[in-house]
Order: sequence, then structure tokens, then C-alpha cells
Amino acid sequence: MKRTIFAHLNKNQNHMFKNYNLIFFLLVLVQTLQGQTLQEGLKQLENENYTAALNTFTSLNATNPKNPIFAYYIGEVHYALENYEAARTSYSIGLNVSSNCDECRVGLAKLDLDNGKFLEAKKNFDSALKGNSKNHALIALVGDAYLYSKKPNVEEALALLTKARDLDPKVAKYWAHLGDAQVLKGDFGSAMTAYETAVEKNKNEPETYVKMAKIWSSSKKYDLATEKLESAIAIAPDYALAYKDLYELYIKSKNYTKVIPVLQKYVALAGSDISAKVRLVKFLCFQAKDYERAIEEGKQIIASNPDQYTIYRWLAWSYGELNKYQESFDQSNLLFSEIAKDTTRKTFSSDYEYLAKAAAKLGKMDIAEKNYTKILETEPSRSSEIYGMLAKTFYDSKDSNKYEKALEWYTKKQNLQALNNTDQYYLGLCLYYLGYYSRADSSFAKVVELTPNYAQGWLMRARCNNSLDPDNVQFLSKPFYEKYIEIASIDKEKNKKNLIESYNYLAYYYIQQNDLVQGKSFYEKIIELDATNEDALDKLKILNQK
Repeated sequence: MKRTIFAHLNKNQNHMFKNYNLIFFLLVLVQTLQGQTLQEGLKQLENENYTAALNTFTSLNATNPKNPIFAYYIGEVHYALENYEAARTSYSIGLNVSSNCDECRVGLAKLDLDNGKFLEAKKNFDSALKGNSKNHALIALVGDAYLYSKKPNVEEALALLTKARDLDPKVAKYWAHLGDAQVLKGDFGSAMTAYETAVEKNKNEPETYVKMAKIWSSSKKYDLATEKLESAIAIAPDYALAYKDLYELYIKSKNYTKVIPVLQKYVALAGSDISAKVRLVKFLCFQAKDYERAIEEGKQIIASNPDQYTIYRWLAWSYGELNKYQESFDQSNLLFSEIAKDTTRKTFSSDYEYLAKAAAKLGKMDIAEKNYTKILETEPSRSSEIYGMLAKTFYDSKDSNKYEKALEWYTKKQNLQALNNTDQYYLGLCLYYLGYYSRADSSFAKVVELTPNYAQGWLMRARCNNSLDPDNVQFLSKPFYEKYIEIASIDKEKNKKNLIESYNYLAYYYIQQNDLVQGKSFYEKIIELDATNEDALDKLKILNQK
């Protein structure tokens, strides 16, 4: 996800916040004749509409290239988009335009701080602060840089933000950002107090309500968090980040039915920002499971923004869930083709899984096996699960040459842990089709031991023993066919074919024992199920003559 310059609570991560509102400080720092246009750019930046914001600031810079602050803003957009080299270039351009651009120095220091270059960062911070001991906005800007860095320094942030607040305690932002610093320290009580003070200073600042909502959400008090976010939206209906947090809160609380309209509002406010639209596709696929719409939205995005390679991920996922395996396979290949172009791009287990699943359904078993085993490189704990999936995938291919591969994977899984009943059954089938009848019978014996009313288990035991005794010297299958009939007769129509097989066997057995009455009774049972069964009719005719 893109890093923004706006605060974002995540108490489990080192980089806990992203600065929601440098905008206030920047407005205090900057006086310009293009104020309304500048306001529009800042609003776009606040709403994560980065494309529009970049266009606005670039236009302003072209109109007035001698004002370094526009280069600074361009750098801020690049920073939010994680285009750090471009950000550094923009900050440097601002300093070249005017060596007095202290905001540009803060931007450069922020980049150094993120990269662990603490001495270089401090040098730029000190240079920016020199001569600005009463400039509370700039002091707060440096404090924010320490607070919202990838490598935050909470003590420095607290000291600078406290100083800024003391210089002008009326500014609600300073209290709100002090609250963020307290959250970073883990002092949520003090943080909430700071946020409440910020509300007292300015009841119409939506950012503060969003911050309070994050604390309630982290405590799983979702109703209170929702209340705060709704307050932010009531104050500022065009404040995109409130909608963003609200839809994420609905997801967290599994209130999925409310997500789509809120997410759509966020996407609308984010405007031309493509990342917001990508998030919509991700939600439609991953949480809402509206695969048809995810495909519709995703195809529009990739057509106009081919660089958004992650869309291929959600298209592969959506097509796969709709059992459109060729389309899923094609999208997966496009995803991996794009990932191969840039080593910084990440793959996930699900990427390999959907490609493997689609390949298997298309009969491309080598590709399926390669990608299933690829999952184990990042998730070795899933070995047993993946071995089972591979085994079943090879079995489902219904290719006699693949039963050996299925047997290989079931054996690997069995070496890790005892097979569950389903795996044991399919292992038995693999052994049976490969002609290992004794081993197959042992597998099915384990199945019916755990599930004695599982008719198919008894039927397969009967068939295994039939193959072990092809000339019916010992009639090894008799007790198993009898057990199958006992269970399967509950639904004769459903089990008609296998019941006929069982009746045939028992009829033959009794005739061989010279018990013609019993033999005849089983042929009559066959006729009850299939009045046109020629074999049974012929046998009955002979028996009746006798």
C-alpha cells in the first residue's frame, strides 16, 4: 500500500503513522497568489488523489518556477507514492531555487531518516530550524517528520510537537499529533486526552475524530469507532480518509454489506487516483466475493493503466472462483510476466495456488505441480496441506499415468502425519487402480474402521478382495458386499448400479454352494431394480427350469 503523509494508526508496526495533515502547517508557511488553486491541490493530496495533486502542483510550478514551495509539494506527492528518488529530486530542486526553502530541507531530512541516516537527517533538521525558534508551524513539521518516519523517534517528536503546541496552544493539530506520539509510546489514555483537547480547540477538524476512531477500533470497540468516523464525515463530507477508515472498519468488524457504498464514495473522492480504484477491485474480489464485478472493474483499469500489474492477481482470483480456468490461467501468467520485470514486485502464495489450480483443471499437470510446490518455499508449514492438494489434483486428472504421482504425494503426506479419512480413501483408490489390491484393502479397512456406515468403503473392500480372489476360490468379498447391501439399501435407486454388482456376486456365491433358492432370490432383487437386466433374466430362466 502507498505510504501517505497522513497519520495512520497501526500499533503493531514500527512505522505507526502516516501524517494526515501537514496541510495546516504548509498553509501557515506558504503565502501565494494562487491560494485557491493551491488549496485544491492540497485537498487532492489529502484525499489521496495523487495524480490530480501532482498535476496541480506541477502546473503551479510551471506558472511560478521561482517559488520553491511548489517543488516541495511535488516532492510530497512523490513521497506519498513511495517514489523516493523522485521526491529527493523535487526537494533538491526547491532548494536550488531558494536556499531558504526550509520545508525542502525537512523533506530531504525525512528521506535520510527513513533510510537510517540519522546524522544526515539531523543536520538538515537543524539547518531548517535555525533562525526559526518561534516558527511553531515549521517546528511541528520537523516533529511530524520524526513521528511519521519509517524509523520514528518518538522522544524527538514529542519534544518538538510539545514546543510547537506551547508556542501556540490554540492550534488543534498540535494536540492531535501529540496524541499520535502518545499512541506510538503505547499510552492510549494520554493519546485520547490529547485528541479530546484537539476537539475542544477545533470541533470542525475531521482528522481528530478519525484518530480517535483508530484507538477505539484497536480496542475492538467498533461501535464507538464508527460513531467517530461518522462524526468526521458529518463535519466534512468530502474528507476521503474518513470513508477509507470506515470501510476498513466495516471489513474488520465483518460488516461486509455496508462496505461497497462507503468504498465507492472513497473511490469517488480519490478521483483519478488509480490506487483507490485498485483497492475497490481488491475488495470486490477478496472480501465481497463479487467476482463478476471485480472482473468488470479490473478489466477497465488494466486497459487504461497497464502498469497496474496487481489487477492481474485479482482477475486470476476472480476467474478461478467462477471456474473459468483458462481465463484464470491466462491472467496468472500475465501477473508472473509482469512480476518478472521488477524484482521489487512481490508474489504471494495465492498467486501460485490459483495458477496451479487452473493448470490442473486444464490438464497441465507439470505446471500445477511446479506451482503447488512453489508455495512451500514461503510457507513450509503448509507441507501437509500442499501434499494433499497435489495428490488429489493428480488423482482428479483421471489419467492412469497420474495415479503413481498421486500415490507419491499421498505417501509424502502420510510420512508427515496420519492421513484423514478422505485422503485415506483416495489413497486406497490410487492403490486399487494401480493394482496394489492388498495395500488398497488395508487403506479402505482404515476408512470403514473410522466410518463404519460409509457404504463406498465397504464396496471398495469388496472389489479389492474380488481382485485378490479372481477365481472365487475363497469368496473373500462376501462379507464386504453383504455389509455394503446393508447400508446402501436405504436408498436403492441412488445405489442401484453397485447394488446390482453386489447382488450378482452373492447370487453366484449361493449357486456355487448349491443353494439355488438363495441364488434365485438375489437375481430377483436385481430384476426389482432393473426389470430389463438380460443377465439376471437369463439366470432366473435357467434356475426356474432346474
